[in-house]
Amino acid sequence: MSLTTAGKTPGPVRFYLACDHHGCTTHTTFDLVIPDPGPSRDDDLWGHLLHHTHTATPHIKELGWSYIHGNGYTCPTHQVPALPSAS
Repeated sequence: MSLTTAGKTPGPVRFYLACDHHGCTTHTTFDLVIPDPGPSRDDDLWGHLLHHTHTATPHIKELGWSYIHGNGYTCPTHQVPALPSAS
């Protein structure tokens, strides 16, 4: 998995992000303070597991990274340019 975390909410969480593009070794680490504890594992397993990720998504985008379904996270170097729209 290319996005992992260390820490518990509420509080500081360290994010480790690695590019999933074949052969790329680009990675980054950043810290965010997440004030919301998120749902409990018993109440919402998927929400509990993905709480950190959903909270960090805007920051990840600000760093120039994106998530491509089926491919994972890509660093700014491997962004796919948008195709021109057909007129």
